[in-house]
Amino acid sequence: MITLRLAALALGVAASISLHAAPAITVEVIGSVRNPGMLTLPATSRLSDAALAGVPDDRSYMLGAALLKRSELVAQTRLKTGLLFDLAAIESRQSSDPEGAAAATRIAREVSAMPVTGRIRQRLAPRVLEMDLSANRPLADGDRLYYPTRPSTVTVLGTVEQPCSIPHHALQRPLDYVRQCPALLAASKDDVFVIQPDGEIQKIGVALWNRSGESTLAPGALIFVPLNARTTRDVNPDFNEDAARFLATQVLDAPGAPK
Repeated sequence: MITLRLAALALGVAASISLHAAPAITVEVIGSVRNPGMLTLPATSRLSDAALAGVPDDRSYMLGAALLKRSELVAQTRLKTGLLFDLAAIESRQSSDPEGAAAATRIAREVSAMPVTGRIRQRLAPRVLEMDLSANRPLADGDRLYYPTRPSTVTVLGTVEQPCSIPHHALQRPLDYVRQCPALLAASKDDVFVIQPDGEIQKIGVALWNRSGESTLAPGALIFVPLNARTTRDVNPDFNEDAARFLATQVLDAPGAPK
């Protein structure tokens, strides 16, 4: 009888522990990693736990690694929707600004095709995360870690005749890339935006009066040629900055890229 009571007590304790066990979360590691796929981890896990479990391989391009968070999707959807709304407003001014309307049509086509990713700027090298607690943020359910392979080009897009994919050269300036991609008449002649593959955004002067100093582009960088101020002034003066922020949420196209 005592043995039965002890057994029942043990089962009750085990059930109680099970009911009060720490909840788990599901995250995904994809791209150029040795162990791609879904992971079930304790809710207290951090980025390094997922990164070390996925094991980025020798071809992983750490500068382009991306953290995609489900919690960012709503805000980024609003950002994209706002851009398309502004572009539609510019398109409607065909009679007063035909060059701006034509450029808006082209940019809207590109923005429409871009996914809402949930990407935020975040270093994802596993060992760096282990050593830097401030960067090694807690994981959340639904997080995705993407490790692309290293690209070999820089892309120029925006107020251009068509996006240009240009071979990367280590010492080539942003202006040198821009000059290889014919601009539309509504393009700004003063500035461009550089989006590095880690999501860093830089506004760079390219006119004689405001030309920035030397700037280095990494493979996979984007250069956004903005609309001129006259075209955006009455619709949204911050349109170009908003467009650059949305471009910074995009990920490098490589095998295993998130869909």
